[in-house]
Amino acid sequence: MKHFSNPNPPKQPFRQYLRFNAKLYWQSKNTAKNLKGLPVIHINSTGLGGGVAELLKTQIPLEKDLGLNSRWLILREPKRFFFITKKIHNLLQGQKGFLSEPEKNYYIERLKMPGQELKKLLEKISKPAIVVLHDPQVMPLIDYLPSRASSVIRLHIDLSDSSKTTIKFLRPFLEKAGAVVVSHKDYRPSWLDRQKTIVSYPAINPFSRKNGNISSEKISKFFKRFGIDAERPIIAQISRFDFWKDPEGVIEAYYLAKKEIPKLQLVLEGALEAKDDPEARGIFSKLKIEYQNDPDIYLYGFKTLSGGAYQDWVDALQTRADVIIQKSLREGFGLTVTEALWKGKAVIGGNALGIKAQIQNGRSGFIASSPAECAKRIVQLIQNPHLAQRLGSRGQKIVRQNFLFNRLIFDFLKIYEQMASHNREKMGT
Repeated sequence: MKHFSNPNPPKQPFRQYLRFNAKLYWQSKNTAKNLKGLPVIHINSTGLGGGVAELLKTQIPLEKDLGLNSRWLILREPKRFFFITKKIHNLLQGQKGFLSEPEKNYYIERLKMPGQELKKLLEKISKPAIVVLHDPQVMPLIDYLPSRASSVIRLHIDLSDSSKTTIKFLRPFLEKAGAVVVSHKDYRPSWLDRQKTIVSYPAINPFSRKNGNISSEKISKFFKRFGIDAERPIIAQISRFDFWKDPEGVIEAYYLAKKEIPKLQLVLEGALEAKDDPEARGIFSKLKIEYQNDPDIYLYGFKTLSGGAYQDWVDALQTRADVIIQKSLREGFGLTVTEALWKGKAVIGGNALGIKAQIQNGRSGFIASSPAECAKRIVQLIQNPHLAQRLGSRGQKIVRQNFLFNRLIFDFLKIYEQMASHNREKMGT
């Protein structure tokens, strides 16, 4: 395809989730029986970096294992397009400003050719398909879907304080969708039909390499490789270098905590570069220059490692760090929080709705609204490892119950079932 790439993630058996919740497993299997062969096309804007790509690498293989004909399309666009869609992302999350008319026009015009290509593809498929459009980058493609196709818009961002002019601009696409899936009830725009708004939390794959049980020997090798002293206290934040992730607030909290824990070290791992986030490199470079003289701050952002080695490094860092931080100002959900909780780690999260959906403050982690509060919790957790262990253990149970892929898959099977039923009624079959 000219305007899309079509990755094919490795197979994953859904059966391995039977151990976590037998009832949910059999509910999913029974629901999937009625959806066998159903064409489902997920479309997003990047296959590397960020939570959406992370989700689709597991969701699509599991849907296929359950008998659905699911596939993944990734939009190909130039940098200018992604600068505009990143601006849309920021405005939707509450940043001040507005989209200019030339920006709106470019965004819409760039999706005409991909839209026509998608329409031709769907017309060739013998059964009516369900198309899942992930986030604003691909949202206008909904205008090109043939009438027999069903549409789902899956928004992974925090819409609780969106720019009114930006959400108004996107309103026709959202209203056209058969279902809109968000990660929190407060992300639903007030004008959007409650009946078609579905809350479904993201989830992690407990069997992925990143979430495995890495050996202490491997952990030691990684820390030696990067020159980090594994014998001294370590705090870490693992997420893209993004204004909303508040890396500068994390650094400020580190300096405040270091007054009481002089040997404290900070690791900011910026994850893999995502083509749809052109701002990340600039933020990383700015921080690298500003804090290059502090030997206890470790900044990693681009091409540190790749593939399986990168997955192992993240696993090692989350496993070894004394405290994991995700001090986001806004967060649609925050899969790095979920990953850390799954490993039984004490997590300090920012005062963001997506993080508060996972962390019960004081029970399964801490919520911090400022660098000073974050620093206070860092000191408390490092000085009281039994508290850290207790919080981490509770957090792990919450993830097991709510945020693994068995639950996410069942959520989407129910959505597909509803849409397939509606399609049959529409076609009179």
